[in-house]
Amino acid sequence: MKIEKIIHRGYTEWENARKKGLIFTQLFGKYQYIYSSEKGKISLIELKNYPGEGDDFWEIYCLSGGLFDDTERFKTVKDAEKRIKEML
Repeated sequence: MKIEKIIHRGYTEWENARKKGLIFTQLFGKYQYIYSSEKGKISLIELKNYPGEGDDFWEIYCLSGGLFDDTERFKTVKDAEKRIKEML
């Protein structure tokens, strides 16, 4: 399994808006992690201060391979990574 760490696009947009003096809630953690194997690719991100959800949480999404539909959310990164390893 390969893991790629990139800066999340939503975080970059938040930073750019903040530099321009716009103030709004930061919803995304700084990084997006892409887990991949011969079975497919899964994205993992942290969601912060998410409206209606309360606490921060981690979300996975299948980018390729049809491993699961929609998104799955977890309280901890450890739980999310456990699920990713089960699928990949």
